[in-house]
Amino acid sequence: MRAALLSLVLLSGTASAGTIYEVTAMRGGEKVTYQVKFGGGKRFEQWTAFDPKSKKFVYLSWDRSTPEPEPVATIWDHNTGETMKLYKFPGVHHPLPVIPSLKDMKVCPVTGDNKFTNKPAVNYD
Repeated sequence: MRAALLSLVLLSGTASAGTIYEVTAMRGGEKVTYQVKFGGGKRFEQWTAFDPKSKKFVYLSWDRSTPEPEPVATIWDHNTGETMKLYKFPGVHHPLPVIPSLKDMKVCPVTGDNKFTNKPAVNYD
């Protein structure tokens, strides 16, 4: 019983908080593969967004001991009726919405493919 409890403690202590995914999508007849990060680590939190101007994923990170960033703006989505919070991401001029997880990304922002595939490549803390 003690060994099982110790194993559980050790395993839970080594669980990672973030994942780098390898995404494969199609653009016309061309296969496009790239990596994107979701989640933070033990000491930091991280949000992911896609910058349509640079066509790159961008990340907003902060120390877990500090409050999460405040939105700089909100927009109303006429398709869903939801209000979306927009945040200032480093190196990006305009505010962007957070992509909460890879599961929430229904269309590949790089190619427009809605049948993209993904697989976890690396877990990190």
